[in-house]
Amino acid sequence: MINKPFQLCLGAETFMLSLEKDAASAQESFYVQAMTFEGDSAGERLIKLMIESPAKDKRLIIDSFSRYVVSDHFVFGSAYLKDRSFRDEIARTYALIDKARQHGIQVHFVNPVGPFMLRYPLRNHKKLVVLDGKVNYLGGINFSEHNFEWLDFMIRGEEQALSQSVKEDFLATWQGVNQSAVKEIGHHTLFLTNGINSKEEHEILFNTIKKAKRNVIIVSPYLSNPLLSLLKNRLSKEVTIDVITPAENNKGLFANLMRSTLSEGRISGWLFPGMFHMKCVLVDDNTLIFGSSNFDLISYYFEQEIVLKTKNQNIIAELKKKVIEPMTEKAVRYHAENTIPPPWQIGALEMFCKLASKSILRPKKSA
Repeated sequence: MINKPFQLCLGAETFMLSLEKDAASAQESFYVQAMTFEGDSAGERLIKLMIESPAKDKRLIIDSFSRYVVSDHFVFGSAYLKDRSFRDEIARTYALIDKARQHGIQVHFVNPVGPFMLRYPLRNHKKLVVLDGKVNYLGGINFSEHNFEWLDFMIRGEEQALSQSVKEDFLATWQGVNQSAVKEIGHHTLFLTNGINSKEEHEILFNTIKKAKRNVIIVSPYLSNPLLSLLKNRLSKEVTIDVITPAENNKGLFANLMRSTLSEGRISGWLFPGMFHMKCVLVDDNTLIFGSSNFDLISYYFEQEIVLKTKNQNIIAELKKKVIEPMTEKAVRYHAENTIPPPWQIGALEMFCKLASKSILRPKKSA
């Protein structure tokens, strides 16, 4: 296996080439978890390398989101009736899962949406890979062609204590346990969050950002409260705040929210051409926070996430050199002549999240 404590895999192709090498040398276990899995070239490539891997225990966790949404369209929506190619892709997804099972890969869907899809917001949003409890990948890449096309990254780690913790979380999820925990692992902190049930864990994570002395840089397409409010109101005025966000966001509501926020002037914004799916926070150039969370209100109230905080200077330097600096060079600095009011839909959505997460849509607690 590749001999580096941390390695930035920028882009799906770099990630898959690295994973193929690790998969070929895995002996005991090969575990993969994603929110999105589709029967296209991305899904086929994953299943092929899992089948070919000599690992004895091979498992794939997919969130039930992928039973109902394919290529960003609802399975039971108008696209199914109108588009033959869409129906074929749905069929290919289930055929690929059957193929995986026939070759000894255990496949498990988590977080059922319930009758009438009433529990649809309660997603397991984690993206991770762990092999032999020795090598792990954490980040934001799902297994579908449109996700592979977006600029994103996974960070490969091979510290055994961290990989074991990732493996334990995978197995907990397999058993239906949504962990809510903060684990100190050497110079790293692993956050396992479970929506509103992880309010304390989120506060610990946010405290790292609140303690910033010089600067905070955030890369995310969907940044919103409560972190957005913290950035605007809880940080010292001496701290500079920069947010890099897509110029062509696939979720217009969050794009409008960000433009409204940037127009206030407290936060400096950079609009990166096209769409990206990366998410990370860099605090004072010495603390990196990354993982599956978009740092948005949906994650905070409803979703299971896995996030790592690290002070490893090698991976911080690599991420600055390969992600943050090139993105700011290509991005356009946001300038607003007038303050733009926040979209009213955001306020309504946040109110719904607060109320629903404490009642009918409270995430399932750990066993």
